[in-house]
Amino acid sequence: MRQIPVKIDWMQIAVEIYNFHSSQLRDDPKWTVAKTADALNRSFGSVSQYLLIASWSRSHEKQLKRCNSMKDALAFVREREREMRTREL
Repeated sequence: MRQIPVKIDWMQIAVEIYNFHSSQLRDDPKWTVAKTADALNRSFGSVSQYLLIASWSRSHEKQLKRCNSMKDALAFVREREREMRTREL
């Protein structure tokens, strides 16, 4: 029987990477993003971006789910961060 491939979207990947990273941090407080990247065979930058999106999804899940791509989600997050810094000044 032929299996149908399951498409995993960028938000699911972000959450899974976040869960893995958090689990490793609980076991080893000295765990780093670089170690997560190595363990998952991903670049440091991509892991950082996924962790950023996953952390923002806790408070902005609806807005992020409306994004069509990870690129759009990163743009949304960066714009919100810029707005927050501007308000602090």
